[in-house]
Amino acid sequence: MSEASAFDVRIVERRAPAPNHVELIVESRTLAQALPGQFCHVLTPGTLRRPISFSRLDPSADQAGLLLQVVGSGTEWLYQRRPREWLNVMGPLGRGFTPPEAGRPWLLLGGGVGIPPVYAAYAVWRSRAESAAVILGARTAAHLIMADDFRRLGSEPVLTTDDGSQGFQGTVIEPARAWLLEHPYAQVTACGPTPMLAALYQATQNHKGPVELALEQRMGCGIGACLACVVPAPAARYRRVCTDGPVFRREELVF
Repeated sequence: MSEASAFDVRIVERRAPAPNHVELIVESRTLAQALPGQFCHVLTPGTLRRPISFSRLDPSADQAGLLLQVVGSGTEWLYQRRPREWLNVMGPLGRGFTPPEAGRPWLLLGGGVGIPPVYAAYAVWRSRAESAAVILGARTAAHLIMADDFRRLGSEPVLTTDDGSQGFQGTVIEPARAWLLEHPYAQVTACGPTPMLAALYQATQNHKGPVELALEQRMGCGIGACLACVVPAPAARYRRVCTDGPVFRREELVF
């Protein structure tokens, strides 16, 4: 599902999952019908629109969640928004994740602000999977978000931090590599910073199951016209993250 025209949505709830992070729950039947992994382009004053993946999707309540970290003036403006205020958005945009296949183990990997779309996928599709393992990572404990949300849905995620302030010290790749050795046909769903996805790309060279990577990328238009978000693809080609992705099968990318 994709909607290229802009429209206004009302904020119905504001949550603060971590310092300098905010999750805005908006009321929109259109956005609530999105696929996990898709995103919406949010207007902020004086800057380009901001691409934000959906952190939760609730079609029964016509609500969707947008979780972001403050990194500049645009995200700072969004951080200051409160319930009953309005946002101008375009969406849902892009290509989302593929649901887990019946009878195939499922591994979900989230790093930093790549955790929200992975959580949305788990929340929507967890009943379809034979089994699901979740590994979450961040720079520090203060940046590790949504672990309790996973727990409320019955998962006990493995936690990693670069500095060892919570969970295992290191990245999600080490526990993921060990898990995949025991589940060589598992389906992998991942989102996170580029170094994490590049490491996962290398770690899954011989993996026999499907691997999907959701890229984090700066965007201009969000609809494929400006070519500001292109990434390398096989055969010396390029793909647009906003329309060809942000979710890609591993074989569609080159790291």
